[in-house]
Amino acid sequence: MKIEIHLLQNFAPSCLNRDDANTPKTCTFGGVSRARVSSQSWKRAVRDTFRHENSIPTGIRTKQLAAKLLERLGDGFEEAKVIKFLEETYSKMDGKRKQETAVLLFMSEAEIVEAAACIREGLSGDKAAPRLKAAQRSADVALFGRMLAEKPEFNIDAACQVAHAISTHQADFETDFYTAVDDLTRDRDEVGAGMLGTQGFNSACFYRYALVDYKELVANLGGDRILAETALQEFLRSFTLTVPTAKQNSHAAQNRPSFGLFVARKSGTPVSLANAFALPIRSEDLIGASIYALVRHHARLDKVYGIYKDATQAIFHDRESDKPLGDLAAYDAETLDQAIKSIIGAVHV
Repeated sequence: MKIEIHLLQNFAPSCLNRDDANTPKTCTFGGVSRARVSSQSWKRAVRDTFRHENSIPTGIRTKQLAAKLLERLGDGFEEAKVIKFLEETYSKMDGKRKQETAVLLFMSEAEIVEAAACIREGLSGDKAAPRLKAAQRSADVALFGRMLAEKPEFNIDAACQVAHAISTHQADFETDFYTAVDDLTRDRDEVGAGMLGTQGFNSACFYRYALVDYKELVANLGGDRILAETALQEFLRSFTLTVPTAKQNSHAAQNRPSFGLFVARKSGTPVSLANAFALPIRSEDLIGASIYALVRHHARLDKVYGIYKDATQAIFHDRESDKPLGDLAAYDAETLDQAIKSIIGAVHV
């Protein structure tokens, strides 16, 4: 079972994701420059939501696992034993920072608990591996995967793929020149700013796409279908509602998606609808025109390939009517919760 998520989300002026030059990320698509938010940025936002708002088990990603294990083991435990365990089981240690691993380790909380137990019992390496693998039940690790080049036996294939969000239209970034006043010099009637600088920003309607392989998700969670179903449900909600946190204090760009389409299919190849925007949208009604282009592309693909014939589809939108929805108007528009319920129901069938 594959579950696709298609979203159209329009943002007011913002800088959701910056590059190394401190400007909004961009890409070229359809011959023009587009605004872009990286898949890593949105996955991070989803993981933060999992950790702080939901009750499903989540993991941590850190180089400082030694300190975490020492904290769990309690006072008096030898640091050298923890370092030895990590080097034999997971990763070499950083030569400059002796208590840090050379790579970021993405671990479930249950795996950390089991690692501490293995250290107490004097187990490491191949002896500890079976117990640690059995404890790899973390929703975010199962969804987004893990790769350890030194220890490939601990690799986990991601059950979720997330595309870079791209604007449906040409989007050039703008520059905000800002100043900050020094209150004390102002009180002395001195002129001039205490600080000045520039910050790039843009405003864009993004097409967002993600895919969940439910079979892979169940496998990654050790066959626990109840946990897998909960993880899928929370991912659908979190991916729809979360927004990257970059520069939000300056822009407060907290805009919800205007259109969402969930698709669940038992067979066939998943399909991104990004090519609906290969010809950039040019319209005063940017959101409405983007919805129309997506729905039209969806209908054309279905006509040529019949890809939605046996699929379960659920839509939600904030339009006053279903006029731009074309063939999708045959599907009753739902609330987000109802759309999620429809997809979870399809997983059960």
